[in-house]
Amino acid sequence: MAYILGIDAGTTSLKAAVFCMDGSLVASGVEDYVLLTPSPNQVELPAESYWEHLCTLIRNLMKKSGVKPEEILSLAISSQGETLICLDEKGEALRPAIVWLDNRSGEEAAEIEKEFGLQEIYERTGQPECVATWPATKIAWLRRHEPEIYEKTAKFLLLEDYLLYRLTGKFACEENLLASSLLYDINGRCWWKEMLQYLGIDENRLAKVLPCGTPVGKVTEAAARETGLSVQILAATGALDQTCGIVGVGRIKPGEVTETTGSCLAVCANVGQFVPWSKERRITCQNHAVPGRYVVLLWSQTAGMVLKWYVNQFYQKEKAEGADGFALADEEAATVPAGCDGLVMLPHLSGASNPEYNSLAKGVFYGVTLKHGRPHFSRAILESVAFMLRRNLEQVEGLGQPVDVVYSMGGGSKSPIWNSIKADVTGKPVETLKTRESACLGAAVLGAVAAGLYGDVDSAVEGLVRSGERFEPHPENRAVYDRNFENYLDLYDALEPLFSKYPSQA
Repeated sequence: MAYILGIDAGTTSLKAAVFCMDGSLVASGVEDYVLLTPSPNQVELPAESYWEHLCTLIRNLMKKSGVKPEEILSLAISSQGETLICLDEKGEALRPAIVWLDNRSGEEAAEIEKEFGLQEIYERTGQPECVATWPATKIAWLRRHEPEIYEKTAKFLLLEDYLLYRLTGKFACEENLLASSLLYDINGRCWWKEMLQYLGIDENRLAKVLPCGTPVGKVTEAAARETGLSVQILAATGALDQTCGIVGVGRIKPGEVTETTGSCLAVCANVGQFVPWSKERRITCQNHAVPGRYVVLLWSQTAGMVLKWYVNQFYQKEKAEGADGFALADEEAATVPAGCDGLVMLPHLSGASNPEYNSLAKGVFYGVTLKHGRPHFSRAILESVAFMLRRNLEQVEGLGQPVDVVYSMGGGSKSPIWNSIKADVTGKPVETLKTRESACLGAAVLGAVAAGLYGDVDSAVEGLVRSGERFEPHPENRAVYDRNFENYLDLYDALEPLFSKYPSQA
């Protein structure tokens, strides 16, 4: 038997899965980790921790699957975007990784925006705003605040690059993940030389750029010993986790729209060409894993992460007694009427991205009265993410692309009450996709293409689509959700001045 391996390097966990050649899942596993927050605007994790968790994950997965290491033909990585890792000349990390959620480089982001202007930034990278999330801003921050680290850094890597290096000993990166680095020209398909000059670095301090689904190298003997993999396994470039997700479910054709409620909320709309710059319309348009296509990627900073924070903080007693905190939150939310009796939440617990792009934004519950209890707060969180989804879908439709169905993925898609709320709030049918571990499968597919097992991504994903349950909107809930959606928008607009006025109160 022959198998393919997909790895998903997420924000708070690593996942891996072994698949048969037809895309059926053999076994999967997960390794969670806790991010460090040394200050309110800083989010880090030791780079070595990513590798150690990956080694543990793969060793456990190989035992669980019963698959022999030599039966795995290839692997690739689906990765979170923007997390920055600095390595010295020996390939060792000089400091903890700066996670994409980190907002320390707001001043540097403003300076880069002033230097280049939003139109050029968009036309080079597909990013409509210059925010502290982007790695280029973090490199600028390092040059100013940690000059010794900046000078000693031989390679500035993203997380996928780092894991590929640990697996193969080679420095390689791929075009899709680079789009939000602000270092790469996605239309010219080359490094953005003017940005590198601005940052004072050259291409030698970055990894070699390859297309998605391209061979990088075989697993080294050292990596094989640590992971339990075979040295015959080909490691290949993958893609951004959201892109891998749509590859894994086979929704990669222009006109198809997916939403993923994981740690963050991501809406992916496949388009056949780059969307032109518009000052009035702030959208992200990134290169696709499929050459010649683009993805309109609209994402919101925190989504499932808000629910995870909430369950961990306010369901501690039940969890200690063995209850599933997420299932309990769902059950309680289902007892509350649509609209939460006027309770509205802003879920910006780590700043806001599309379309606000405000790293200073904070989470807020508004409209609290004596009649509100824990179930109301549970439902308010679910509704707040649905409001973010609606706002993103309205932007997609503003491009002239109708959205008939929303295909739902991620951990949030496992919640029937959440899917129903999303359908009601957006007024669109929400259809779940049965493919399990879609990001891992998407990565595995790209690895299989790199190994020559398929001619291209389109042929590789044929037959992967497995639809699940469909949730139709309830017309009787439309009015209350229209009203609360307007309250959601007005609440942010009213509080935006306060976010800037009191930035230290995080």
